[in-house]
Amino acid sequence: MEGRPSSKRRSNSRNRSSFKEKQRRESWKDDRLNTITPTSGLDLLIRQALARNASPATYLFDEDGNRISPPASPLRRSVQPLESIADRMRQKRRSWYDGAEPGHGEDDDDKEARDPDAPSRLLALPTELQFFVFAHLGLSDLERLRRTCQFYRHILSPEYVRALFGGHQGLASQLTGHCQTCLASPGRASLILQPQTRPLSSKCFQCSVKARELGVGTRVPLASGAGAGAWVCRWCGWPVAGEAHSWANEQFHVQCYDRYYRVLWVFLCLGFAQFAVGVVAAALSLVYFRGELVVFAPTVVNFVLLWVCMAFLMFRGNRIRTYHWVGMVELVIMGLWIPPIYAVARDLQDGGVGSRPFESSVAALAFFATNMLFRLFNCIGNIVLTLGYDMTKHYAPQITLRRRLMNLLMTGLIYWTYPQCVEQRYPPDFN
Repeated sequence: MEGRPSSKRRSNSRNRSSFKEKQRRESWKDDRLNTITPTSGLDLLIRQALARNASPATYLFDEDGNRISPPASPLRRSVQPLESIADRMRQKRRSWYDGAEPGHGEDDDDKEARDPDAPSRLLALPTELQFFVFAHLGLSDLERLRRTCQFYRHILSPEYVRALFGGHQGLASQLTGHCQTCLASPGRASLILQPQTRPLSSKCFQCSVKARELGVGTRVPLASGAGAGAWVCRWCGWPVAGEAHSWANEQFHVQCYDRYYRVLWVFLCLGFAQFAVGVVAAALSLVYFRGELVVFAPTVVNFVLLWVCMAFLMFRGNRIRTYHWVGMVELVIMGLWIPPIYAVARDLQDGGVGSRPFESSVAALAFFATNMLFRLFNCIGNIVLTLGYDMTKHYAPQITLRRRLMNLLMTGLIYWTYPQCVEQRYPPDFN
């Protein structure tokens, strides 16, 4: 007699369960999740995510008719800490997302009148609405969302993202249309293809220049299509995309080639000035210091070595690197100017200029010192060129002020010594 009520209650529980299961099956018939996207595989992934997040349709009933939750699966138990963290974050920052700081600018009545369960951020939305929002986001927004917390990194799985964009081909098109570092999409003509990565991806010009991945005088593939490429500018180190190249040289931007042309004119004027100073110094030594061997002999040798440097400058070309040889010659010339400067300065200090006019000795000392200063700059510049300094560094984005000033100094020494080095070809020949 006592067992009959329990069996009756058990049968009622079965009836409720079967009724709930029937209702659940009937609800799936009118399901509208397929309207998010026509991809059937994506719909399956959404259903799996909904099942993992314990939607209200997954509740069961006990013998007394109370609603209970099914035993949590291992995957569900792994997601529960993330959900608790999300709930705490939602409760902590609810007032901030509503436009007011907690405890400031609101009364106690307003706090009580506010619905504590009102969704105020993305984590508070139902999972169906979250997936509906995901379907309207681009690849860059989805990746940024995945980087916010582990919850979205788990929900927005690679399989879901691949199905969202139409499979492997659609995802590959999206990957090559965005920068893999900053997630920007400036256009395929402004993205450098990264063929060494799997899956295939791209990187924007700014991130590539910042990472120092581009070599001057090389051609990089672009993501705009098969066979599309761009030369790396020899002046600034940025890719020359589209019709931005100069008519004189396709490996330069239009503005960069204009600057290079102006620097060449300045270098030509400085070269004539150095040559003129060397000739005048030799003439002063020949006229006023012919009897003083310590002044006349080094001046004559320097005049001969001056023509040697001019020959190197005119005939070395773009392939052969002769910076080390020219640097040695410049160092010898600079050292040979020391005895004449010392001798003339000592005579001026002692007042024993002899039959020479005082003004001639002062002029000779000035020209000797100017020659030595020019040779010092040339020697340092050839050392910088021998070490292969990349003068496009000061065009890189986000560099410190100290590094920018150092790059400007090194670049100025290169422009002083041999600005035609921007047109040199690779690999170099040091023979």
